[in-house]
Amino acid sequence: MIVRSAIAGVFVSTTFMLAACGNGNLLAYERKGFSVCYADGGAWAGEGIAARYIEDGFHDLERHFSPFLNDVEQAAAKAASEPRANWPVRFAPLHNEMQANIVRLGRLFPRMRRPLDLAPMAAQLEEGRIWWPRGDHHTEYLAVALSEEFADHQNLGHHVAIFLSSLERVEAMLLDLRYDETDDPASDLSSPQDLADAVRQLRESWEDGARPGMMQVIFDRPDIPENETLSRRLQTRVMAICKSGSTCSGDGSGNCAGATSNGLTGEPMDIGL
Repeated sequence: MIVRSAIAGVFVSTTFMLAACGNGNLLAYERKGFSVCYADGGAWAGEGIAARYIEDGFHDLERHFSPFLNDVEQAAAKAASEPRANWPVRFAPLHNEMQANIVRLGRLFPRMRRPLDLAPMAAQLEEGRIWWPRGDHHTEYLAVALSEEFADHQNLGHHVAIFLSSLERVEAMLLDLRYDETDDPASDLSSPQDLADAVRQLRESWEDGARPGMMQVIFDRPDIPENETLSRRLQTRVMAICKSGSTCSGDGSGNCAGATSNGLTGEPMDIGL
């Protein structure tokens, strides 16, 4: 079992701001405040700005993620011939960037803001059971609706679950290497070679599995019928959540009575504002 340093948690809020401030349109939409369900029953989700937020969020992730994979591969190759004492300095910035990329994923998946959120989201997608929103922020509703689209699109839920699990593994290895201060060559902590192998698997799960399917869901083809557009599909799902009145408002334990999306609930989204 990988032992995580408690200090890793201090990067969460800072990481979000680094991610959010990279795109003014995304941040401006996240800062909007309005009644999610009571004003129009969730019809707002069909507005063009909502779909553009999803599209821009995907583009923002894609702009950062491929260079990140390249950087990790290069760092792993260089670290293999370096003394262990050099590893924390080499891998700390990459671990910070990993956390920023996880937060960028939080524009596409609900309750995604830290490494510990990867496994629950992977399980939901694998099972095709997405937790409904907790709280009343509009981006949480959009992320739930979009994740339901992913889960219902052919076998995309399975591919994205593999991707998120691979991401979790690489994050854990970066954390190991960031705080590796042992001189024991027989240590069972992750090695640069372990990381290189894991990053190759992560790249494959992204480029050949998750990314193509996510693009099919998010980006409409030119001849798509009006009732099948991303805007219409998001609107339909958000209005269904609003109509049911089944958002979770329990005691913070992660469990709530009442109907939910296929029976599960989740934790509130932290938008970092």
